[in-house]
Amino acid sequence: MQFSILLIVIFSVTSAKVQHAVYECPEHQTITPKFPINTDAIYTFPSKAFTQFPVNSACTWLVNIPCNYTATVHLKATISDGGHVTMTQTPKMNKTEKFVNNMEVTRLFYPPSFDIFWYPGASDVGNLKFSLQFQTIDLEEGGEEMEEEDE
Repeated sequence: MQFSILLIVIFSVTSAKVQHAVYECPEHQTITPKFPINTDAIYTFPSKAFTQFPVNSACTWLVNIPCNYTATVHLKATISDGGHVTMTQTPKMNKTEKFVNNMEVTRLFYPPSFDIFWYPGASDVGNLKFSLQFQTIDLEEGGEEMEEEDE
């Protein structure tokens, strides 16, 4: 009886581990919103709740941003030794931010695109998750200067 209970416990723990270790590393994925763009929608990557990235394997997401739109990204990462995350606004500005420690940031990006590069390093304890939302650019906001009245 005790042996069968032990086997059930071992099997349960093993099953939980198998469910947790879902590998999702697209190597290179391009994200392009479809028209009409739903500015209320929030896209989340990776799609699995418990994603584990393979060690020493890089993942890249290129996000295309249509004209007259911006993209807000909220990114959170647990970065192990030797790992890093970069976010680059491309191609005109080519501004890159590199993170080597655990981090959580929100950034705004402009057309035509930006990319996220994730390298978990030699450990499988690192993790990354980001959400993305597109907004229309309000061309009238701040576009008019206030006129001073002559007295």
